Amino acid sequence: MDWTDLIIKVSPADVPSAEAIAGMCVSRGLYIEDYSTLEEDLELFGPVEVIDEELLKKDRTSAMIHVYVSPEENPAEYVAFISARLKAEGIPFEFMSDEVREEDWANNWKQFFKPKNIGGKLRLVPTWEETADKKSEEGMAADREGRRRLLIDPGMAFGSGQHETTKLCMTLLEDYVDGKTDMLDIGTGSGILGIAALLLGARSVTGVDIDALSVKVAGENAELNGVRGKFELIHGDLATDVKGVFSVICANIVADIIIRLLPDTGRLLAPGGVIIVSGIIDVRLPDVEEECARCGLVIKRLVTEKGWCAAVLERKN
Repeated sequence: MDWTDLIIKVSPADVPSAEAIAGMCVSRGLYIEDYSTLEEDLELFGPVEVIDEELLKKDRTSAMIHVYVSPEENPAEYVAFISARLKAEGIPFEFMSDEVREEDWANNWKQFFKPKNIGGKLRLVPTWEETADKKSEEGMAADREGRRRLLIDPGMAFGSGQHETTKLCMTLLEDYVDGKTDMLDIGTGSGILGIAALLLGARSVTGVDIDALSVKVAGENAELNGVRGKFELIHGDLATDVKGVFSVICANIVADIIIRLLPDTGRLLAPGGVIIVSGIIDVRLPDVEEECARCGLVIKRLVTEKGWCAAVLERKN
């Protein structure tokens, strides 16, 4: 099967920020088309007698960032993740895909998404595999282990549980969630982390996301798992729309946005509570550590996988 070429169209001035956001969820690098300085670049080579006419016709007012998604991954997740972060940064953009029908890139990946155990207490099961999983030897073994099935259909929201950042968060939640936990899930996406916390015994979860579609999908996934009554969902912004205090705050986003949001967590974190952050590529960890120090937070625990970092933060004594 072919890879999907997702194309993000932005202003040339926004390329550095947009590239950084897109680069947080791809491991194979990016291809950028930016012809805004074509004339200046050509002048560096001196007089040029023959210039490709197609090159001269290229758009100088916008740039294209190409993100390549393998067949076993969900392009819809990439669209949701990158779109939400670009909106949060106030960057105008347009998404396109190169000669691939939307129904193909939105669904072909599903054949590769199979049930899997996460940590020691949960089993992640895509909705279209639920019946088969219950009948499989692996699924029956998971039942005997007492694992809770977390049914998920991420649709066009980020969070299928396949990405390292989500798996790291889910595993950490096992050690910090109990029957007294009230959790805040920042950038809830598909709702997977909030649902995981509730299946692990949390008393309540509040999920907030700037993307209305994510909030809708999270609600549907909560219904599938029978936890909708304990899962409050807010379409809005952390700084202005979330009230109260929480014993666990979870943010699986990207380093730049985690850095921007950390100061707001101070009023929301209950005494003795923890903040679980993920989506941090290893080279950006020092930047997050620096912001933690400014906010009076320390890294209590750090876990890594394939170049991605997740950390448990707590207030300094």
